[in-house]
Amino acid sequence: MMRTQLPGTALRRALTPALTALTTLAVLTALTGCGLMGPSTYDTDETAIEADSGEEFTLSVPSNASLGERWYVAEPKPAARVVRAAGEDQESSGSEADGASGGSQLFRFKAVGRGSTTIRLIHCPVHACIDQGDDSATASPPPPAGSTAAPASSRPTYHTYTVTVK
Repeated sequence: MMRTQLPGTALRRALTPALTALTTLAVLTALTGCGLMGPSTYDTDETAIEADSGEEFTLSVPSNASLGERWYVAEPKPAARVVRAAGEDQESSGSEADGASGGSQLFRFKAVGRGSTTIRLIHCPVHACIDQGDDSATASPPPPAGSTAAPASSRPTYHTYTVTVK
């Protein structure tokens, strides 16, 4: 007995996998937009952050604590009505040996209310900042006039993130 297929059946069989993949992609895209999936960690090249109220996110900056490097949240602090600090961690990569390749310093925040604010981080190579306590620091005063200025790699630098909470 010979079976014949209707053209519509063959077309439906050919399109079903493509439609399933497209539907899956649409669902994943929607979940990512809602903050239910997707990255919640932002590197130094991702300076514009959008979050929903109640969402937590992390700022990850390269740091080598074994060389005396440290990052701090700089003044002015982010607007407390928009985001709140939720903790800080150090993540090492590679060996624990002196001079190891470093790692990352992680700053966790929670979006608490609608609005926009900036989070400024100050990167402090060894002896480049004055520790203000309470996980805060300011840049060390510049060298006196006539002295040799420190190389750029040993001066503090700032990195600014703009956070918008929906």
